[in-house]
Amino acid sequence: MTLALPLALALVAAAPSPPPAVDWSRIPDTVGVSTLTPQQKDVLARVLADEFCYCGCPHTLLGCLTEHKECKHAPRMAAMAARLAGMGLSSNEILKTLTDYYASFDAKRRAYIDTANLGAPLGDPKAKITLVEYADFECPFCQQLRPKLEAFVKSHPGRVKLQFKPFPIPGHPHAEPAAEAAEWARDQGIFWPFHEEMFDNPKALDVDSLVSLASRLGKDGEDLRKALADRRYRDRVQGSLLEGRRAGVAGTPTLFVNGRRHVIPDYSDTVLEFVLEDEEEWARNGWKD
Repeated sequence: MTLALPLALALVAAAPSPPPAVDWSRIPDTVGVSTLTPQQKDVLARVLADEFCYCGCPHTLLGCLTEHKECKHAPRMAAMAARLAGMGLSSNEILKTLTDYYASFDAKRRAYIDTANLGAPLGDPKAKITLVEYADFECPFCQQLRPKLEAFVKSHPGRVKLQFKPFPIPGHPHAEPAAEAAEWARDQGIFWPFHEEMFDNPKALDVDSLVSLASRLGKDGEDLRKALADRRYRDRVQGSLLEGRRAGVAGTPTLFVNGRRHVIPDYSDTVLEFVLEDEEEWARNGWKD
């Protein structure tokens, strides 16, 4: 009996507390609760009750959603949390991700990324929000993201532009030559069509294929062959790798938003829209770090 009591107390202490009660009918439809399973809704309920809204009010995220109806930030923040819950993250993992996300707005955490010599971006050069993608032409995840990023930029004219920086991964046999060929194409003024063709045809990154691509795009393919043989663009690609590592790039693709590393493990249009609106809100309010 004396041994059983401490064990029973320990089991009670270890038992998880029930999730907070949430009247989901009061949560805006835009949060996306209807797509979640009951278990995922429990996870989201814990996040809404534990996290504070970053609009600057003193409310929890749940309080802001239900009591501070004029807040435009809370539904966006809650929808991001709901997306993460739907991906299977725990409440603690979501809270950490949100903490890291909002900490990334600190000016001291924004990376310096040199975009001065990257040529014309994809999108309006005057757009105030710049996406910089570090990627590898042989990376399958980069290949999947490329059309999504380009479509996102094209669907938000005047608001956002995209720049690309090479980050060839060791072990990918054609990654460095492809990156150097892309830099040659940048100097020839054909970067974006060249970039698109390489991502669309990842098995055609050998030298002969790249030379043929350059010729099809109206440029001197043999000059590209010589540039690859001479490693003319090696230093530029290595400089991009070094800059990326200093900025915290550990793999590809890695995206930066006005120098702020994208830490949400989701590149969907929905999350990219949240990220764009948050960056615009941050700039519009003139928040200082």
